[in-house]
Amino acid sequence: MQTLNRYFLRRATILYIVSLTVVLLVFFSNFMQWYWAAMGLLEVTLFYYLSSSWENTWSKSSEKSFEKTLFAVTAISRIAWILLYYLFTMAVWHTPWEQPIGTSMDSVGYYGEAMWLAEMIRQGDISPYLDYVNPSDAGYPVFLALLSLIIKDNILLTRLPNALFDAWTVILTYRIAKRNFGEKNGRIAAIFTILMPQMLFYAGVTMKESMMLMLTMWALERGDKAIRQKDSKVLSIIAFVLLSLIVSFFRTALAWVLVLAFICALVFSSDRIMKASRRWTIILTIALAGVTIFGGTIIEQTEDLLEQVDSEGQNFEYRANRKGGNTLVSKMSKAVFAPIMFTLPFPTMVEIEGQNIQQLQNGGFYLKNILSFFCVFALVLLLITKKWRGNVLIIAFLLGYLMVLALSSFAQSGRFHHPVIPMELIFATFGINNIKNRKQASWFDMFLAFEFVVIIAWNWFKLKGRGLM
Repeated sequence: MQTLNRYFLRRATILYIVSLTVVLLVFFSNFMQWYWAAMGLLEVTLFYYLSSSWENTWSKSSEKSFEKTLFAVTAISRIAWILLYYLFTMAVWHTPWEQPIGTSMDSVGYYGEAMWLAEMIRQGDISPYLDYVNPSDAGYPVFLALLSLIIKDNILLTRLPNALFDAWTVILTYRIAKRNFGEKNGRIAAIFTILMPQMLFYAGVTMKESMMLMLTMWALERGDKAIRQKDSKVLSIIAFVLLSLIVSFFRTALAWVLVLAFICALVFSSDRIMKASRRWTIILTIALAGVTIFGGTIIEQTEDLLEQVDSEGQNFEYRANRKGGNTLVSKMSKAVFAPIMFTLPFPTMVEIEGQNIQQLQNGGFYLKNILSFFCVFALVLLLITKKWRGNVLIIAFLLGYLMVLALSSFAQSGRFHHPVIPMELIFATFGINNIKNRKQASWFDMFLAFEFVVIIAWNWFKLKGRGLM
């Protein structure tokens, strides 16, 4: 793994530098701010260097010691980022938010809603909030409101819990990967998760992603353990159900994918993982309980999902026609995105008004693109070798969520890809570790060529559609 990691990531790092240089030369007058380019270089080079270094340094530590190290390193790196990014936004934009004032709609909205609810709690009457609230997006504002009762209205302090959420997410990633693919893959997947720039970014802002991802991975970890346990499954199943229910208050579609993935795992998992009689008992129990408790809302939510899919064209039209929009977007559809859902989003390396986050994360998006090759390779390998029935839960969750995302109008949104990043890293790690010959390695070189062309084309698309060239 050590050699393979360096072999592939060294080439990927070189290609990033080449791509950044070519975009600078070709789109010089529209190139992004220098600090976004510097951030991208830092993201990619540190990912390459530290993943190799930490793999070697931590290879001989015990499992318990390794988990403690993961937690500490993740928490410290997140706290440092929270403070540094706060100072950056205050110095550059004179605002505590992650983008210039007027463009951070969601974080400002979450915070404002939370402060409103907190005030109602202090007054002893939350009925106005109950009349207003959208249950599928209430989880994070409610958490912020309860937190603000302790820390008042300090925006910076609202972000510190994200460090703990991310630290626990990394440990959960390690445990899931270890159970599914062994100790070696588990450790690398955890290290990748610490270093993934998207993970770091959302820990530093007042948004729900870090908390929602932690709850999602926790539900998957409990579900995976329940399926693999030989006895005492009840507590793990209860934990999975409760965590999935909590996730539904952050993103309803994500919770449904969790539940359906668990049911798929119960149906299709190998007999060596779960006996058939016990499997069908659990399935029937969950199905009966689900129909009894939620039967009345299933049809309504299905209709809502279909309405969202049907309105996709209108959404693309809106994105094309709004101020600063890309007119070429109106010509796109879900058919364009579906085949490349593992790879999206592509890195933005040119200056686009109101897209500072995309420019900041250009290195992280590039890494996601690169690792998608190994993720897909791993899935194909599991299918060919007929070993997929040992990993049904995580496969069903990954494919299910990406399918829902492909049907939506947010396929290119990095934020909406966030819930599956650790899962993609788990499969990418397994893929890297199972490249066995030069022919397979040559496929990666071909993918790098494809990635280079896509980066140039994507940045041309971003400018051309806005009449900037």
